[in-house]
Amino acid sequence: MNRFTWSVLMAVVAIVGSGWVYLTRVPSDAETVARVAAHVDFRAPAFTLTALDGKSISLNDGRGKIVLVNFWATWCPPCRSEMPDIQAAYLAHRSEFIVLAINQSESDEAVKQFADEFHLTFPLLLDRDGAVSRQFQVQALPTSFFIDRAGVIRAANLGPMNRAYLEAQIAALGATR
Repeated sequence: MNRFTWSVLMAVVAIVGSGWVYLTRVPSDAETVARVAAHVDFRAPAFTLTALDGKSISLNDGRGKIVLVNFWATWCPPCRSEMPDIQAAYLAHRSEFIVLAINQSESDEAVKQFADEFHLTFPLLLDRDGAVSRQFQVQALPTSFFIDRAGVIRAANLGPMNRAYLEAQIAALGATR
């Protein structure tokens, strides 16, 4: 290659590279950040959903506490297997640990039967249109996110969790006994 061709190639690479850096930068305004999908070590996307009992619950209600956002469905066997362990961890740490269990577009009756079957006492939120699931980019159930006291996602888990895993995540986020 001659010097001119090499210079043109380097200029094109620099322009394309600069454009890529500009277009893929991390957003800085709060509104844009709220629409960005959930990622570990980034602020959790804000949401507000209606709970099974009719109350409106926001992720921001958990600020200052450790929050587990758990996406699940009644028909999902792994979701069913993890619920007793989530309930036990919630009861053991409820002064500093909140569970927001987000159901995937099922009827109130199905969710109520599930809650009764497993004696669940934490909020069961209804994502009727799947908007929060899309916001968190949930691809499979169950999917869980552990959020620290400042609202930053510190761990994500795809698949069922057991009590030991839950306790380890809660301890890592600074829960006391």
